[in-house]
Amino acid sequence: MKSTEIVRINEKGELTIPEEIRDSVGIVEGMHVLLKMDLDRREIRIIPFTTSEVDLVEFTITLADVPGALGKCATFLGENKINMMASESKILQSGEIAEWIIVADISNCKANIRDLCKRIVNEGYAKNSVCRSFQ
Repeated sequence: MKSTEIVRINEKGELTIPEEIRDSVGIVEGMHVLLKMDLDRREIRIIPFTTSEVDLVEFTITLADVPGALGKCATFLGENKINMMASESKILQSGEIAEWIIVADISNCKANIRDLCKRIVNEGYAKNSVCRSFQ
């Protein structure tokens, strides 16, 4: 089933998703949604993502563009009980440097996230790591 609604953006850039649409796709108060932007088509998709109980963080990790580098970073995060929920990777300079952006739930992680961002670099898994909370 497809549905189309036209809504107005308010002065703060906010929009209200009509109740019928929220109910149909399971969006509830406090839920995180993923906004996916396509600049070429000038579109934004709103994707129900996860409940409010999770502690979401976005990691931007710069790593060597070599086989296995991303896998080693993923293993490091997994060993620290970080649940990766969405990711995107791209090569910035072929054979040299790549970037991996991860949205993750850190609810079960016992480590301080800022320290973890430093450790992933200090232990040689990545060249740089930055994290930002969604709270």
